[in-house]
Amino acid sequence: MLFKTLAGAFAIASSAPTVLAHWTYSRLIVNDEVVGEPWQYIRRHNNSNTPLTNPNGTEFRCNAGAQQQPSETYAVRAGDELGFGVDEHFGHPGVQQVYLSRAPSGVAAADYDGSGGWARVYSLTYAPPTNSSSDGDEEKEVLTWATDNIQSFRFPLSAATPPGEYLVRAEGLALHAAHKRGEAQFYVSCAQVRVVAGGNETEGEVGGGEEEEPGPLLPIPGMYRGDDPGVLIPVFWSYLTNYTAPGPPLWPGGTLEQHVPKEL
Repeated sequence: MLFKTLAGAFAIASSAPTVLAHWTYSRLIVNDEVVGEPWQYIRRHNNSNTPLTNPNGTEFRCNAGAQQQPSETYAVRAGDELGFGVDEHFGHPGVQQVYLSRAPSGVAAADYDGSGGWARVYSLTYAPPTNSSSDGDEEKEVLTWATDNIQSFRFPLSAATPPGEYLVRAEGLALHAAHKRGEAQFYVSCAQVRVVAGGNETEGEVGGGEEEEPGPLLPIPGMYRGDDPGVLIPVFWSYLTNYTAPGPPLWPGGTLEQHVPKEL
């Protein structure tokens, strides 16, 4: 059953205990609709809405226990718009990013452990500044966050994405304690999708558009360190006047960091 409104999609309450300001991702959005039931196309993890703070373990790929949880795979077209529903809402200052990893040939997304490379395809960071002055003597404006209280977000899946089975990884990075090493909080889930070029699910039939291998690719774990800029911030978050998100360059080349969320 498809839900056309966010209110309808998220009416089902989570059975997990609520922790103030914490969240997870349990719903997949394709174009302008939430598809399926909670966790139907997203790997259910056993971490409730507790954040990860160690980027050096395999659980950093799709969250703790996610490899053991069966999920279905949803067919999408290269060029579609994808997204995630956020339970309950994005409750801390920080950034929302998305990574994409293609399963090896002949391996289904449901059987893929995420040990290959990951490309960064979406980054939503701070809100547009209200102070437009370029005078270097002007006091810089403290950043506010485009993610504040969002309940969903959407992003384009490049039309150049090659057909195949993929993990699509939502990564929320909360910065409220990130001025201390090891205290950045990561909220992670992985959706399973089958990308079909040109909207045709027949193997070997490719629609219009020139394909391009996603990249640069980095492994997870190994993509971040605890002291990377953007993971470890120089001052308490409410004093930040500039911010650079962690991760490799966005793919495809020319993709821009976003400062206004596209919600459902």
